[in-house]
Amino acid sequence: MCEDDIEARCASHAHVASDARFASGEVFGDWRITAFIGRGGSGEVYCAEHVTLGTPAAVKVLVRDDERAKARFVGEARLVAKLRSDAFPRFFAYGEANGAAYLAMELLEPGDLPTGDRAVARFMLKLCEAVAELHALGLVHRDIKPGNVLWRTQNKAEPVLADLGLAAEANASDIGRRTGAGTPGYSAPEQMERGEATEVSDIHSLGVLADRCFGGRPPRAWKRIIERATSSIPAHRYQDVASFARAIRTRHRLMRMLLILIAAASLAVVALVAWRSVESRRAQQEDRLQKEHEEILEMLQRDVY
Repeated sequence: MCEDDIEARCASHAHVASDARFASGEVFGDWRITAFIGRGGSGEVYCAEHVTLGTPAAVKVLVRDDERAKARFVGEARLVAKLRSDAFPRFFAYGEANGAAYLAMELLEPGDLPTGDRAVARFMLKLCEAVAELHALGLVHRDIKPGNVLWRTQNKAEPVLADLGLAAEANASDIGRRTGAGTPGYSAPEQMERGEATEVSDIHSLGVLADRCFGGRPPRAWKRIIERATSSIPAHRYQDVASFARAIRTRHRLMRMLLILIAAASLAVVALVAWRSVESRRAQQEDRLQKEHEEILEMLQRDVY
């Protein structure tokens, strides 16, 4: 990839003016910084290229000098290196240089949320794949929101769940309150109010994300799914990602069953009306025959007597 291509890709990220700690040209291991992308609570993210191959990367550098931030940064690096789903950023390298720890990962693109039933379903199921892997490791993401979803665009656009720095063990007490984890409007009430982050807290965030894809006006096939996922009562939500994903895959089944039941009921009503019509005509015919029979008997009786 030529330098112009790398600069063009980095330009799509560099939407925040900054007084970045490191300048273009500084090297972290095999990666040379080319542009600033953004800043988080304890780190700065740069666009970089491999010094020999020219391969692009995103390099996250720890800029806070305290043990808790460093431990969390090392934990994020270990987690990114461990994860296998392609719904996460690909791990390239971890190390220390220029007096700071750094993590080199796949360079991804920002993008808009999808719209439309099928596109949203594909999007949500891919994120479910990522969240399910985290949950299988006993972890929760804690900050699922549009800003933490990036896109891999080499072949076709694929969503990638990024920013794993706040991932923590599920059910750990007070983790949200102590670390400021979560985003109002996306994080579950129990996470924002009491610092309780569990698997169903992530499911709440996924439900809100799906709702945002539809601009807060989901179609009927999605409405019940989203309402359950975002219930204010944790026990009323889907209790695992597999159940949430299954509901998305079968979102039209309930509607199809309802339409089938309506059609069957309509046919039953038509059949009942037709049967009653036939029965009415038959009753009328029997009444007529009965009257004719009575008239004949009466005539015969008059002739005899």
